[in-house]
Parts: sequence; structure tokens; C-alpha cells
Amino acid sequence: MSGEERPIDRPGIATLVADALSRSADLLQTEFRLARAELGEKAEALRTSLIAGVTLMLIGSVFLIGAIVLLLQAVVVALVERGVSAPLAILIVAGGSALGGIAVLIAGRKTIGNVDPTPERTMDSLQRDARMAKESLT
Repeated sequence: MSGEERPIDRPGIATLVADALSRSADLLQTEFRLARAELGEKAEALRTSLIAGVTLMLIGSVFLIGAIVLLLQAVVVALVERGVSAPLAILIVAGGSALGGIAVLIAGRKTIGNVDPTPERTMDSLQRDARMAKESLT
């Protein structure tokens, strides 16, 4: 054996920087794929919510149209007959239709706004990655 010791092979700074950049690029690609998938999920939930909300609003509109027709019929009957029982019955039905329509419209409007499109999992993941990158550099 000779008196010389072999130096331990350690990667140079350029190799370490290149490796770090490569890993960072891979991480960014993964994060973008995650963001794309999460945004797709949010878009689908928004579409479903929108369809349900519009459907409820249309149903509410039908009730309100019925209420208007009934209210108009009540006014006509009230003017023609000036009686109490027939117009009163029509007004009660029209009032119930109006309340039902308003309730359905409000429910539809609330349904449309229930989806938050923010990609929360991706944001959390990016924040964790940023913390890890800072920790590894210090």
C-alpha cells in the first residue's frame, strides 16, 4: 500500500446546482399537473352547480308565472263579481305560488355560488415546496 489516500469522489458545485435545477423543474411540472387536475375538478363542480342552480331558477320562474296569472285572474274576478269568496280563494292560491317561486329562486341563486374555484391543494403543495426549498438552501 502506498502512502497516498484516494480522495472521496464528491460531486462538484456545478453538478449539485444542475441536479437541484433538474429536481426543481420536475417538481414544477408535477405541481402544474396537480393544478391542472384540481382546476378540472373545480370546473366540473362549478358546471354541475351552475346547471342545478339554473334549473331551480327556471322552476321558480314557472311558479312566478303561475302566480302572476292567478293574481291577474283574481283581479278580474274581483272587479267582475265584487264578491269575496271566489277572489279570496284565488288570491290565497296566487300568494302561495308567489312564495313557492321566490323560495325556489333563492335556493337556485345560492346553489350557483357554492363552488370556490381556488385550487387549494395545489396552493398548499406549492407553499410546502417553497418552504422545503428555502430550508434546503440554508
